Amino acid sequence: MIYDFDSLIDKLNYLEEETSPKWGKMNSFKMINHCNNFIEVSMGNQKISLWTRLFGRLFGKVFLKYLKSLDFDINRYPKNSKTLKEFKPFISQESFLNQKNRLTENLKIVKELKSHYTIHNIYGKIETRLFKKIVHFHTSYHFNQFGIL
Repeated sequence: MIYDFDSLIDKLNYLEEETSPKWGKMNSFKMINHCNNFIEVSMGNQKISLWTRLFGRLFGKVFLKYLKSLDFDINRYPKNSKTLKEFKPFISQESFLNQKNRLTENLKIVKELKSHYTIHNIYGKIETRLFKKIVHFHTSYHFNQFGIL
């Protein structure tokens, strides 16, 4: 299956700094920062703690089975779910526009992955199509949270 990352990038253009979420505590800047962290941690571009890596390798496959049981349906995933500290938004001096541009570039990088397998920083070796599905699901979930999807 092909995941429409171009559509996500297009939807990102509708997000403004003042856009309010339908639920949750994050503002739009924090959400973009969180989505960037999610992709960058997943791809190994940001360091994670040994504890997170071990926890992910031990229990990550269970979480992936849970997502599969939901058919990766963003409407069935619970709102206000906890996240790993590595994915949490952090104080950044970057502008809102720079964060948006960074997310656009990160989504393009994921879209262009061609190898059969990807080394996920938390789950380990997974099929690239599953990695793309996870990123698409996660980003779609938060775009829905902010009413742009």
